Amino acid sequence: MAAPSSWYGNYYRARRVPSLPRRCVVPDGIELSVDYARVDDQSTCRAFIRDSAEQGRGNVGEDEYEGTFASRLEFVLGAGQIFAARDVRSQQVKAFVVVSPSLYARAVDCCLTSLYVFLERQFQADAVVYQHLMRLAVEFSQALCLGYTNALIQVSSSEPELLRLLRQDGFLRVGTIERCVKVAGMGLRDSVLLARCLTTASRPRRSATEINELLDKIFPENESLELYRTSVLPTADFLPTEYTFSCGVKVVCRNMRREDNEDSAVYEIWKAAAEKGQGYGVDEAPTLTFFRMAVLLDHYCVVFEEVGTGKIVGLTLIAASHYTRTSETRSGDSNLFVVDEFRDRKIGSEGSVIELALMKQLGFARSVNDALASNLQMAAIYQQPLDDSGERSWRPVGVVPHGCFVKGYGWDDQLIMTYNLDNCLEFTQLAERSLKRESGHEPGVLSKL
Repeated sequence: MAAPSSWYGNYYRARRVPSLPRRCVVPDGIELSVDYARVDDQSTCRAFIRDSAEQGRGNVGEDEYEGTFASRLEFVLGAGQIFAARDVRSQQVKAFVVVSPSLYARAVDCCLTSLYVFLERQFQADAVVYQHLMRLAVEFSQALCLGYTNALIQVSSSEPELLRLLRQDGFLRVGTIERCVKVAGMGLRDSVLLARCLTTASRPRRSATEINELLDKIFPENESLELYRTSVLPTADFLPTEYTFSCGVKVVCRNMRREDNEDSAVYEIWKAAAEKGQGYGVDEAPTLTFFRMAVLLDHYCVVFEEVGTGKIVGLTLIAASHYTRTSETRSGDSNLFVVDEFRDRKIGSEGSVIELALMKQLGFARSVNDALASNLQMAAIYQQPLDDSGERSWRPVGVVPHGCFVKGYGWDDQLIMTYNLDNCLEFTQLAERSLKRESGHEPGVLSKL
């Protein structure tokens, strides 16, 4: 997400935890005093994170917040409420606790929080200290009264004792993503997704006016437009390429044309799907400015344009998957749209194959994606075989509870699925076969993936 470090900041910090500082006694009799972090603590927090990543301890991946994922740390620290745990005697900071709107939520007005604990080297290998501080994180997320109903954390499989202790405290395993985090000295490890219910109370929605006022402060119109216009958008250098769908619709698959203000048309397609509850949330991308800044700046946008008419048949948005904690596995995700005029022609199912082929040619090795539980059409696509074996190729690996608010449905769960791209054709090969099929010399594309 290409957003400034102040993303959500003032909004989510408007309400504060009462009755601080809080005392916490950890092993070896060390007493910690936990209170809001000071402005000058931020460099210490970043140093703890870097050291934990280098040491391979404390549940921080080696490249989890580096390179293409650097913006994630800016989001966590910029949007979250940060608490510092100081040794009562020495007044030295020993740990940080962060309560942040979840990176996994598909909603601006989210009810899902992600919780983080960052430790000084002395405590990085001590799962009990992490457990004590995570208990405070849970208490703080409930006290903030921001409407959080569920909390999420990802824990590396290299931390079995930490997983055991968190399970004791009521966290439930809701997923495991294989080879998802790179641990220093150990290599790639699985990442376990844990969730905990914070409250059973119903969660009222904030109004569209409130959300838009928030977004106006986060992304001021003029400043955001200037940054968007001067930024280089991701593009696929092997496009444009023609493709013929099995229903006979012939398209040119090409990069979105910003210079023609095509981003507005693309956004209207996204917005229409959200307003109809077709696989997208009502405030997943509430405004065009937000869509440009939070989606288009870091997504490949590939448009399917009908040959002859110039109509947009559909499109896909592709980026690095936010579910993975390392760039080494080259995991991507995607968002597919088919406009109403071309629905019910099986373009959606074939479009999902095109997405995978595009991802393969863009350098991704697997897809780690999600679909809303209410999206029955996407669920059917995930169930279908994508090769000659007849076996389902997508594998379910987890669920994010209440991550998205869908019109006509309410709070919805996100089903996390993975697909290995090793045996997938690159898009130019797939397109060539579709054109041969058009001339009657090649069987269906789906059977050739």
